[in-house]
Amino acid sequence: MNARAPKPATRRRVLLTRSEEDCAEWAARFAQHGAEAIALPCIRAEAITTPAMQAQLAAELPQCDWLVFTSRRGVEAFAALSAGTLSPKCRIAVVGAATAAAAKAELGRVDVVGAGGTAAALAATLVDVGDLKRHPRVLLALAENAGDALERALTAAGARCTRVDVYRTVPAPAAEPRRPLSTLRVDNVVLASPSAVTGFARTVDIDVEVGVYTIGPSTTAAARGAGLAVTAEAREPSFEGILEAMQWQS
Repeated sequence: MNARAPKPATRRRVLLTRSEEDCAEWAARFAQHGAEAIALPCIRAEAITTPAMQAQLAAELPQCDWLVFTSRRGVEAFAALSAGTLSPKCRIAVVGAATAAAAKAELGRVDVVGAGGTAAALAATLVDVGDLKRHPRVLLALAENAGDALERALTAAGARCTRVDVYRTVPAPAAEPRRPLSTLRVDNVVLASPSAVTGFARTVDIDVEVGVYTIGPSTTAAARGAGLAVTAEAREPSFEGILEAMQWQS
């Protein structure tokens, strides 16, 4: 008879698949909870910098009522691309706590933080408090491979949205042969974006059973599409959400 798998709280070796710098940040935080984190970066982020992009930002920023971000990367890429200070009439809305911290550091302020940590929750918050009928001009600074759900929800509520893709996430290239997961000796895998799922599937041969934890619905869908059995999904897209999903609160 097969032995029963240990409970999540007893399994403390974690594979991180984010970008190199983000893996380092989370590895330090996992260490505070008694876990050993193994970094296997499966994506990289790159800013999209073109003269056309900078010209578009220069034209749109003086007109916008809302500047919206759904990630820390978006804030950082926008800050590097844009010149000058924002108009006082342009309010800043962000998806969650980590993005809010980045906006405060890079842009000096945040006016609205989405309640649920997702693009859908941010859209609902802006529809509720954004007075989009009187302040309809919304500039979305997003990842190139981000979905359009936020834009569609705001447009349906009367906003006039302009989307500017300020960065992209690039999955790791296919490896041949792929590395057996067993050689990494991990009990858990954390997937924090659909791009990370793609990079992970391209580079790793999943030859052992592990716990698979995802940061949100789109990542869960990507993981299942790649044939992975998802153990749990974070209720909010953050380190704390992943930790809760793994039952490692203590």
